[in-house]
Amino acid sequence: MDELIERLKARGVVLTHQRLAVLRFLRNHPDSHATAAEIFQDLRQDYPTLSLATVYSTLELLRNVGQIRELSIRGHPSCYDLADRPHYHLLCRRCGRILDVDIPCPSLDEGALQGHRVEEVELYLYGTCRDCLESNH
Repeated sequence: MDELIERLKARGVVLTHQRLAVLRFLRNHPDSHATAAEIFQDLRQDYPTLSLATVYSTLELLRNVGQIRELSIRGHPSCYDLADRPHYHLLCRRCGRILDVDIPCPSLDEGALQGHRVEEVELYLYGTCRDCLESNH
């Protein structure tokens, strides 16, 4: 967390208690892929002056400085994920969970770009998660 805070400070981000709370939530719940409303609901008891608008503006700020990703998965409200490593996402059509998937990105292989510069890749997979598949036995 300290390294992340230092990166944000180096980019000129003012770290208020509320911004730190949102950042801490994302760091402490890396697999949650939470929406702004879910983050707000979780934090508002400890931060009674926190507003949903502050959560949205903090998420936007963190996205703009490249520390989080906003996931726009078909049929789901926008949710947020730390941009700590390249990875993709699977939406389970049975249970609705969004799961991290660590697979290589073939479009970024040497020579596959055909002279283009790729700045960001979003890959959303749709299917059935391992837990749902195993529960059918």
